[in-house]
Amino acid sequence: MGRRVLLSFLGLSDYEYCYYTYEGKSSSYTRFIQTAVYELFRGDGPMDVVVFATKEARERNGQDRLKGEERLEGLTTAFQRIAPEANVKLVEMESRQDEQANWRLFDCILNEIREGDTIYFDITHSFRSIPFVALIVLNYARFVKKADIGAIVYGWFEMLGRPVDVKQLPPERRLAPIVNLTSMARLLDWTNGVDQFLRTGDASIIQALTAKENSEVFRNPSSSQTMRNEVKELNQLTKQLDQTEKVIRTCRSLQIDEEVQKFHEQLGRVRSASAEAIKPLVPLLDVMEKKYAMFDDDPIMNSWKAVRWCLDHGLIQQALTMLEENAVTAVCRVLGLDLRNEKARGDVHSAIEILLRDIPKEEWRVRSVERVEQIIDFLSPYKGDLKRFSTLKERRNDINHAGARPQPLKAEKFWPDAEQSFRELGAFFERMSALAKTMQISKENA
Repeated sequence: MGRRVLLSFLGLSDYEYCYYTYEGKSSSYTRFIQTAVYELFRGDGPMDVVVFATKEARERNGQDRLKGEERLEGLTTAFQRIAPEANVKLVEMESRQDEQANWRLFDCILNEIREGDTIYFDITHSFRSIPFVALIVLNYARFVKKADIGAIVYGWFEMLGRPVDVKQLPPERRLAPIVNLTSMARLLDWTNGVDQFLRTGDASIIQALTAKENSEVFRNPSSSQTMRNEVKELNQLTKQLDQTEKVIRTCRSLQIDEEVQKFHEQLGRVRSASAEAIKPLVPLLDVMEKKYAMFDDDPIMNSWKAVRWCLDHGLIQQALTMLEENAVTAVCRVLGLDLRNEKARGDVHSAIEILLRDIPKEEWRVRSVERVEQIIDFLSPYKGDLKRFSTLKERRNDINHAGARPQPLKAEKFWPDAEQSFRELGAFFERMSALAKTMQISKENA
């Protein structure tokens, strides 16, 4: 079980006393945002505090000191006064800000994060490149140490005016709000989700983030009905996006047309509603559309394009499987055979192999010689277009048997080999598509 830990930075300024406020609650009167965040975000459980400070900042603000005749309370004393139970650790950091120093800061912060920690990150007194480095560390720690971000906050002391003016204000007017910036940190999640989607087509992270936003909007009693309707439509869109990708990833080739159509319909509903409730999702709409723009109302060519989609997203096994099976499906469509009937599909497979290998009839091992002969007669004009089919079948068997066979293909050879099979079989899909369209027109005119 990880800790709840506040990470903060201590600077050199002569901080003025104020009350920090958050969601209607007020902190104790303090010079330090660290004690305020501890009070207002601690809740009922324990929270450790780690404060990073240069040697100069530690000497200036870590302990009590005199400024003229004024005694300035140090961070250590402030915690002893306000939250004596707090476990506070001061960690020294460099004041330099060059590249090597930034890497040492990266290590310094990461070393203070434990496995499974929930981190409350205060950026009030971070400066120069520190917020940038710290944010990178947080994102890195989420993956490497399974850490979570509880909150990212900023104490908006400047709202009160210049320190010299604040000094003249009575305590009851020194109310500085704490701004919660955690929602901005979610952009890190969206960045990861978008990257995954663009590279692999996998929309699972985007879908999970949208579902989370949807849940939060519906739990919030102040959410308008318009807002709820928008996030609902966006949530449905990413659900369908995720479903469409899963159908392709699991080689459900006969479902692809239906799922792509559902996706385009839902995208149309989102666009017509001008849904912008989930800001990071809006710029993605065009990207989503482009991912599936290649698919149209031609089921045979769509089955070939699905292979292109797999190759573009690194799904080599799926590409080989669908290229072989979709070639068989194309023949079944043209001949009016049941697309899901194993025996009919087996006849087509047999016919293609016999045709390409010129197997004598006496050596055929088929269910129905008459049916296979009919299919061979149909396929004979396209023998040249199908010549890559045997190699494709061999590659598919190789990868599906995990290379546990004589002379397996080297891993790096699969990609160029699959690309070649895809290109060379393209003409066959085009011819089958043209035949299917001609037959459909004839049927409609009959």
